[in-house]
Amino acid sequence: ETSEGFGPNYSLRNNAYCESCSSCGLIFFQHKMNIAYHHAKYADLYEETMYNALLGSLDYEGKHFYYTNPLTAYSRRAAWHVCPCCVGNIPRTLLMVPTWTYVTGDDGVYVNMYIGSTINVERVVGTDIEMVQETDYPWKGAVTITVNPIQAKRFTVYVRVPDRKTSVLYTSEPALNNLKSLSVNGQAVPMKVDNGYIAITRDWKKGDKINLEIPMVIQQVTADDRLVDNRGRVAFRYGPMIYNVEKADNKDLNLAIGKNPFTLEWRPDLFGGIMTIKGTWADGSPLLAIPNYLRMNRAEAPQEGQQGRQGDRTPGSIIWIKK
Repeated sequence: ETSEGFGPNYSLRNNAYCESCSSCGLIFFQHKMNIAYHHAKYADLYEETMYNALLGSLDYEGKHFYYTNPLTAYSRRAAWHVCPCCVGNIPRTLLMVPTWTYVTGDDGVYVNMYIGSTINVERVVGTDIEMVQETDYPWKGAVTITVNPIQAKRFTVYVRVPDRKTSVLYTSEPALNNLKSLSVNGQAVPMKVDNGYIAITRDWKKGDKINLEIPMVIQQVTADDRLVDNRGRVAFRYGPMIYNVEKADNKDLNLAIGKNPFTLEWRPDLFGGIMTIKGTWADGSPLLAIPNYLRMNRAEAPQEGQQGRQGDRTPGSIIWIKK
């Protein structure tokens, strides 16, 4: 449970190992599965792994990293580790982001990631296609994709519909289904989902625009009761990102959440601008949650590898909060 091995069934402890290189391997594996089966559930998994596990292994400046990533965090990232596999694995995986964003098939191109970018997708039904995305995702759900084939051609663009139900062990409420809207050049497109994609087949030419809106709301996540460590606890997510609470913003991480509704707040003063989740604790004090990948960037804590036993200390950041 805290090493490179398997523990008892359903024993997913919040101080478990979660090595950074495991997130790299999971992303590469899910990408290969997506290529083989053209099912969006694999892209859902590598998107969530990227935003939460892979990005979370690095500090905000990208100069320090975690070797392990327990969900309950006690320490800051370190500049080096005695086993330096992460030093090469993390950057080589991040450099693959353009490769994950689109996948080609026999009849078209699959849009797997929503990232502001200009990427050339080669050899799609006999032509290359420049795909230009404009979006503030994952902070906002609006996405514009400009399709620029070198030659006007008939092919299919498969638009991924993000599915937040990537595991039967966790339930996110409210449930989110399909996109809020989808159009091409201003004309609405039927939103029939097959294998996690909406297929748009037409004669494409330079400048054609796909506009879509991904639903983005605060979701509360609960775990299967067999996951003992998380009984009576809840986590928060927004889009693909899991959130945490940490000492830098909250006076006591051992409190239960309050009954007031939780709201979103854009904070330009934090990490260059992030979407936070605001609420109250049971005692009425303010609760602030930030994306988990940004945890422990501000906390005064020992570096990884310099701390004592986890049971001897108070955590600086947690994901699972008492209900």
